[in-house]
Amino acid sequence: MARLFHPTRSRRAGFAGAIALGLLLGACTPKILQHGNVPDEEQVVQIQPGQDDKTRVEQLLGSPSTTGTFGDDVWYYVSKRTAQTAFFEPDIVDQGVLAISFDAQGIVQDLKVYDKDDGRLVAMVDRVTPTHGNELTIIQQMLGNLGRFSPDEKGPKSGTSGAPGGV
Repeated sequence: MARLFHPTRSRRAGFAGAIALGLLLGACTPKILQHGNVPDEEQVVQIQPGQDDKTRVEQLLGSPSTTGTFGDDVWYYVSKRTAQTAFFEPDIVDQGVLAISFDAQGIVQDLKVYDKDDGRLVAMVDRVTPTHGNELTIIQQMLGNLGRFSPDEKGPKSGTSGAPGGV
């Protein structure tokens, strides 16, 4: 009479089931990604407005993520932490911006901290800028050059490089 229950097979099936469950649960663990420069709070509080300059700030925090659009009188340290589970869109866990303003002499004037609650969603505009002219296919472009060149022209005139103006 054959035995329906075999201890070795049962252990193997249980072990395989445990591995499969572990892999399944492991796939659901979110992947945390850190982007940007996260300045250390202990270093940020050492910056004294009205006393420290750009060199001191760079020594403490490193170079900024970006500077102001119309000059380098504002330095921005931007950071973002996201969590992504499997194939889903990443969720923003934490986001921060440290903005340091400098005067004309490069002395720190102000420090401001912004978090993800201070951000604003900007609506993208889906418009196309019209261009003038013809939209030609590749064949039209190739055939359009036929007959534009005379057979007696053999290249640039002597003494010139072929560039406009003979340069």
